[in-house]
Amino acid sequence: MFLKAYIVGEHGDSSVALWSSISVGGVPILSFLKNQQIGYEKETLEKIHKEVIGGAYEVINLKGYTSWAIGYSVASLARSILRDQRRIHPVSVLAKGFYGIDGGDLFLSLPAQLGRGGVLGITNVHLTAEESKRLRDSANTILQVQTELGI
Repeated sequence: MFLKAYIVGEHGDSSVALWSSISVGGVPILSFLKNQQIGYEKETLEKIHKEVIGGAYEVINLKGYTSWAIGYSVASLARSILRDQRRIHPVSVLAKGFYGIDGGDLFLSLPAQLGRGGVLGITNVHLTAEESKRLRDSANTILQVQTELGI
């Protein structure tokens, strides 16, 4: 079974989990839960996302680095590019004009199609209104840092 889930925005505390687009075997998970009348709470989803973020900090505290995950990610990106697979990966791309992000030159992690030519395009994944707002907030976090640094 194939799980598809995206974390977008800044790589860190203001990242955004796109719960509305998570699917297992092509079936959107939140729609499945709703159709099966399986309850879940928004707080549970937020807790899972915080644990994902916290997991990286825990690995760094225990090992001092996170090289295995980085190596695995780089290998997956390289495979998509070298084999011209045109797979979707969340990678840092120029975000201006996407999902209501109007700031300056800002790079954020967004779902993008990768192939032999590199980034072939940003994938238009449906975001809920809340996900869009959180993504714009994440963008503003990065823009604020860029402004403070004079970039």
